[in-house]
Amino acid sequence: MVFLIGHVNIVLHTHLPWVKKAGKWPFGEEWLYQAIFDSYIPLTQTFLQLRDQGYSFKFTMNITPVLGEMLLDEYLQQGFVDYAKEFIKSLETDKTDVSEDLKHYWLDLAKTRLNFFESIERDLPGIWEELQDQGYLTLITSGATHGFLPLLGRDETIDLQVKTGILFHNGTFGKKPRGFWLPECAYRPRTYHVAGGAVVLRPGIEEFLDKYGIDYTFLDSKPFENYVSPEPWMTGKSGQCNLFQAYRLNNSNVVGFPRHDLLCSQVWSADFGYPGDGSYMEFHKRSSYSGARFWKITNKNIDFKDKQPYDPLAALKTVGGHAHHYASRIVGELADYYSESRKEGIVTLTFDTELFGHWWFEGPKFLEFLVKELAEAPVGWTSGEDYLDNYSVDARCFLGETSWGEGGHYRVWFNPDVEWMWPQIYEAENIAYRALKAGKNVADDRLLKQLMREVLLLTASDWQFLITTGGAVDYAKERFAFHLANVMDLASAILNKEPFDEERLMDLQDRDSLFYFLSPELVDLG
Repeated sequence: MVFLIGHVNIVLHTHLPWVKKAGKWPFGEEWLYQAIFDSYIPLTQTFLQLRDQGYSFKFTMNITPVLGEMLLDEYLQQGFVDYAKEFIKSLETDKTDVSEDLKHYWLDLAKTRLNFFESIERDLPGIWEELQDQGYLTLITSGATHGFLPLLGRDETIDLQVKTGILFHNGTFGKKPRGFWLPECAYRPRTYHVAGGAVVLRPGIEEFLDKYGIDYTFLDSKPFENYVSPEPWMTGKSGQCNLFQAYRLNNSNVVGFPRHDLLCSQVWSADFGYPGDGSYMEFHKRSSYSGARFWKITNKNIDFKDKQPYDPLAALKTVGGHAHHYASRIVGELADYYSESRKEGIVTLTFDTELFGHWWFEGPKFLEFLVKELAEAPVGWTSGEDYLDNYSVDARCFLGETSWGEGGHYRVWFNPDVEWMWPQIYEAENIAYRALKAGKNVADDRLLKQLMREVLLLTASDWQFLITTGGAVDYAKERFAFHLANVMDLASAILNKEPFDEERLMDLQDRDSLFYFLSPELVDLG
């Protein structure tokens, strides 16, 4: 039997907002096409290569239902093919003053990725399901459109986000998910809330997961970091809480795995983590002809004109060294914990999937080398469900409000720049559920289904995020206003038993075509 000091649990959070027919560039569909080209394809190629080379590994992938719907949409699949072909065409005539070898590097890469996409019949979720069946991936779900669950005004909306996420996953991947990614790792416990002049008790977020038999989720580390333990390996609020074990959330059966933020930041931070190394590809400088990135970071503090040409071999050498260093850090953290506690710990490392390849070009290669570095280490790969199948979890943690956003709270999604959105969301929730209740078994079923879709899209957390971070302020406001108007108009038509413009309805069904299975029966209408 192999002696293990602990386990590594790497979770890739895979999410984008719904962008079908909602703009192309700079905001809209090309977000999806770039993510497919830069991250989802090379990561999938990496998984298949490691499998074929005989390496043992296990990554957890959260596929948000809204992203899964886009990846399965034939219009968007064709959109990606057109995008990739246009990129290849522009590379073939690129006149940027760099070496021909570098241009051919990009051209070969682009052709290989497009050919791979076609070879799997454009079905990335299908390949991920295959890798899950073979034991290399664990696939989990999330809120239907990645709604910020703690701030939603009605329990029905939280329930619909959770239930729809589970139903989509079950229908797409053929099995009920045991794990659930809380959007933005946002959590709140059972709490009292003033609604309609009355004080009501709102269930804790874990209670919605427990209701549908979800076994586990992931937590931000910050609630566990407020306590300074005399033990160097313990960073929790008390001697019973640390980052190296799992906990049942409050009084539920749901288990939470806290992420190790310090180890995570080594990978995602461009300021002090690996991605800021000068030999890696520069994200922001692109060819004016093709958009290809021909330059390396060189130095983070120099002008773009001084950036040097990218050297793939030098970057490959650097990423190998970083993978070796990171493997030693993982092993070191688990060794320290084992030395002090005499227990096998678990290190949970959570990342946005798009970090690997899109934001950090060398990211997929980093994960490949990390798997190889850990092959001989006394550390086992695990997932949430693998861990629960082999270890009992008796400890409990009682958390307050938290997220993985700035400061560990809700500020990114509730601040002066976006707080105006929430009263409008609450009004829309209220009128939508009144309409669903009044129209059930009476109104046009198409209106009811589209109303549910628009409620889910309105309550996506992306609109607040894009405004707060400045990533796409006007675009996010326009999308929010679009879905808000759709909710209000559809609900009004149902409540007033008025006709809804047929052309507009057909356009909405075409644009916002996700979750075909939605039905008022999914909502507890009282």
